[in-house]
Amino acid sequence: MASITQNERELPIRNNPDLESFDIVTAYHKLLADDPELTMPVAAIEALIEALSQSSAKTVFETMDLIKTQSAKLGGAVRNPIALTHGTDLFQQYLVLSLKQPGPDGEAASSHENFEVVRQHLMRNGRLFAQRAKQSRERIAAVGREYVRDGFTVLTHGGSRVVGTLLGRAAESVPGDALRRFRVVHVMGEARRAESGRVVAALRAKGVPVATVPESAAAYAMGKLHLVSMVLVGAEAVTANGGIISRMGTYQLALLARAHKKHFYVAAEQHKFGKTFPLHQFDLGFDQDVIDFRAGEAQDGEPKDDAKHPIADPVDYTPPELITAFFSDNGVLTPTAVAKQVIDLMY
Repeated sequence: MASITQNERELPIRNNPDLESFDIVTAYHKLLADDPELTMPVAAIEALIEALSQSSAKTVFETMDLIKTQSAKLGGAVRNPIALTHGTDLFQQYLVLSLKQPGPDGEAASSHENFEVVRQHLMRNGRLFAQRAKQSRERIAAVGREYVRDGFTVLTHGGSRVVGTLLGRAAESVPGDALRRFRVVHVMGEARRAESGRVVAALRAKGVPVATVPESAAAYAMGKLHLVSMVLVGAEAVTANGGIISRMGTYQLALLARAHKKHFYVAAEQHKFGKTFPLHQFDLGFDQDVIDFRAGEAQDGEPKDDAKHPIADPVDYTPPELITAFFSDNGVLTPTAVAKQVIDLMY
């Protein structure tokens, strides 16, 4: 683990813990509401650390049991648990590796004294993962900006923080590197429209010409001769086979990019990598109820009682064969290299 700086926020360590008064689901949603820059996996990790600070667990077994129980509770409370599950899995793996490291007395951390060192370190540095996540965006932006060349037009969609950071850095002047002049076509969907609007406004404020088009015009924009140079998207989660799960519409952009022979790049932090391995669009592990066949409505015009309720933020799965490369914390990776990193990280 990296050295700890003094300005990292400390979480209180309670002498008389009472986990029954702590609701991890509420903590998770509060973390996301309080920090708009926080991703779902990192919010899940921070919520687990807060749970740990409220617990009386004194042994490795008790701690791991607590983390697994709270992870399951959090995952069961949201309709789409994939992104946060990648975060809780990563934290469990990190905790296991930390407990295997020798402590101050040279013994394994599973000894009581060294276990307390690891436990208190986690509780006192609850924001460490969030700080690293934001640093990751800057590293990804430094790598990815090299692919946004002068005169390019980049097609993107959604409100990805890392994509916004990358394009913003590409528009900035860097010593020894000529200023890049490029344009952006931003495909606007109805879901989370405000997030997309913030990305568009931030780029225009940096002097980047941005055109917004509806999702129905994505193929038209892609098909216009020489208009789009590359496609760049973010991801909610990166799957074990090097694919991505992202907001609905990403898959169709990847298909369009393939049809028009355009490179399709994904910018994603390593904490989004996980063990999820979907085989197709309907193998995500939860129902989105996006497709709802109906033959009629109730007499008052309202939907029938058995009508489905589509998920608020639908996602789709883009398989690795449609992805050119990932811009990640560890540089530019092919989908195959990402799959190998997932194995090294999680197993």
